[in-house]
Amino acid sequence: MKISLIPLCLLGAFLTALPLAAQDEEPKTDDGPKKIYIPANPKAADYIISQLSNKELVQAPRVEPVFNAFLKRKGLDAKYREEALAGLAALHKTDRLTELLAALERLDALGSGSAVAITDLGPFLARSKPADLTAKKSALENLRAKAKLRETRCVVSAGLITADGKADAVWEQAAKDNARLTDLVCGVPLVMDATLRTSFQPRLSPLAQKAATPDLQRQAIQALPAMKGHEAANFAALASLIRAGTERATAVRSLLQLPRSAWQKDQAGPVAQSLIEHAAKVPTDQRTGQDFLDAMQLGNDLSLLLPSDEGRRIRKALGELGVRVIVLKTLHEQMFFDKTRLVVEAGKPVEIIFENPDAMPHNFVITAPGAREEIGKLADAMPQEADEEGRMYIPKSPKVLYGSKLVDPGASLKLNFTAPDAPGEYTYVCTFPGHWARMFGTLVVTTDIEDYLAKNPEQEAPKITEWKTADLAADLKRVDQHRNFASGKALFNSLACAQCHQLGKEGTAFGPNLSGVLGRWKNDRQALLEQILDPSKVIDDKFRAQSLELGDENFVSGIVLAEDAETVTVQTGPSEAAIQKVKKSAIKSRSKEDLSRMPAGLLNMLNKEQILDLLAYLLAEGSPDHAAFKHDH
Repeated sequence: MKISLIPLCLLGAFLTALPLAAQDEEPKTDDGPKKIYIPANPKAADYIISQLSNKELVQAPRVEPVFNAFLKRKGLDAKYREEALAGLAALHKTDRLTELLAALERLDALGSGSAVAITDLGPFLARSKPADLTAKKSALENLRAKAKLRETRCVVSAGLITADGKADAVWEQAAKDNARLTDLVCGVPLVMDATLRTSFQPRLSPLAQKAATPDLQRQAIQALPAMKGHEAANFAALASLIRAGTERATAVRSLLQLPRSAWQKDQAGPVAQSLIEHAAKVPTDQRTGQDFLDAMQLGNDLSLLLPSDEGRRIRKALGELGVRVIVLKTLHEQMFFDKTRLVVEAGKPVEIIFENPDAMPHNFVITAPGAREEIGKLADAMPQEADEEGRMYIPKSPKVLYGSKLVDPGASLKLNFTAPDAPGEYTYVCTFPGHWARMFGTLVVTTDIEDYLAKNPEQEAPKITEWKTADLAADLKRVDQHRNFASGKALFNSLACAQCHQLGKEGTAFGPNLSGVLGRWKNDRQALLEQILDPSKVIDDKFRAQSLELGDENFVSGIVLAEDAETVTVQTGPSEAAIQKVKKSAIKSRSKEDLSRMPAGLLNMLNKEQILDLLAYLLAEGSPDHAAFKHDH
């Protein structure tokens, strides 16, 4: 993990683009949206834009570097690309198509990393008027000839087909060269005119069965699903390829794109059986690749066309060969996984696609049954250092069955492991310091997943309420009345409050001491509640984390406890073992973090009465003798 820095050569240009107020060391907070400044210096502008999220980018002023970013940034709505083409045409006094071709040329020059952006721009070219494309035919030909990327040549070929308007002429010209013909075939599915597109069927069908090069054959196979009105014939052709093992992976993907109404029941069984025989030959460690997963999906889908007994046999055979693939996500600012139970088959390979949309890093650790607390406390006591596998906070214990690297905010990772041989209820948990008490679930290992799920249906997802201060303000007067002490205490521990805070004689002195906390908020219960709901709104400088970037491109992040002329003492987690000294000579830069170590959304899985119980427990400083709990005695 690294901290991004503005290169020194760009810093001056960036600062001169900002108003004086933005250069203050401690700018005043503003409740309104932050204004985004784009420097006049092109290199500085490109750097600043590269640091913006998509949400921030679309709020940026409409200048040329922003328009260019709209055209190459992944995940943007198509309307921003359309706006960019119009904006660039107005700036350059050209037209939309000219700017589109220029953008494709720029992106092609950047290499394979631009492939997705080029594909996203394809429909804009394909929707252009044939007359406009004809007028640009020379430019299209030039771009197709010099383009480095297949994606660019496919998109441009679709434009050339639309410009010509007839399959015969464009095919005859391209057929003289296999490479050019391959590009043309690749472009056919992108043509918007369905009649023109489908007129290529008589030429594509023979190539799908046999072609001069494997690449040309694959492109023809991929084009078949776009041929409207020929779905039944193309199902038969693709089924034949799959059974023969000819370009099987491409044929499987294409068949999956055909409408189910075109699938033929009499061929479903033989094709599914051929997929089973193929899957059995694939090594276990290769059974998480996309080609294998596509084949498994097709086999399962085909089984639904068969009589029930035959379909069940096919599904069982595929299940025994396949890999259990599960998507697991973190909940943003909740410190929870989105699933509290995962079911896997004993001794079989598993792939977890672990996505982390949260604002802090998380990992995925499997422990032996009943070992979560033991492993969590060991992780809390570990220093912020990676092990030989690059993992952090993974204790060396036989009770850790599997442990992943930390997954950064906004990132994802594929985690592959083999499920334990012994059936039982294991635990998966995040062992980032303080998280284990709240962020965990049950890994059910069983010999028969379908039987287990039939007897133990999937649990309902927990209800999440995005609580606002106004939702609870009127109820705060009830904090002193008839509260449940056991509930408050249990919540204080299950929400991991005790992992970072002291309350009375309990807890850990990592964050602020909560004894007398209401007094620090001038007896304003609403202000205290608001701070719990939004912990980053006000951060005491004593507990504000700092990031220290080190010379080896690593960093240490935590609360600074002390510093002298030579060292900075940092506590990276809620234990004394997480305290370390960093030599100032090793620090390249340091910065204060804007987010509290306490995540927002901690109360979002609680109901109103639970929140009031927790607040009463805080105000009582953990004492059951407080007036709020009198009815409990």
